[in-house]
Amino acid sequence: MKMVSTFEIKKDFGRWLQLVDVELKSKLEEYGMKVHFAYANEDETPVYDMFEIKNPSRVEAFLMDEEVIKLRTKTGVILNSSDELATVVNSKFGKFNSNRG
Repeated sequence: MKMVSTFEIKKDFGRWLQLVDVELKSKLEEYGMKVHFAYANEDETPVYDMFEIKNPSRVEAFLMDEEVIKLRTKTGVILNSSDELATVVNSKFGKFNSNRG
């Protein structure tokens, strides 16, 4: 299942990317999660991401995992700011044809 979520960060977006790409890699694998994309606005405060998880009931367990909490806090994630915006049914990644007429 794919979901779009948002949360706030106190440190820059690049630091959060380091968290996801390196520090949380083994935890993401353990919980069967994959982040497909993420973006932030100009001031890099809110982050929006789309992730996929094999078993949606594991999202809560991931967010409550003590190591995940520690790493997210160290990276500046405001833990109580997380919000699931939507469940994604259809999506497309990659190049779009901009000449659709």
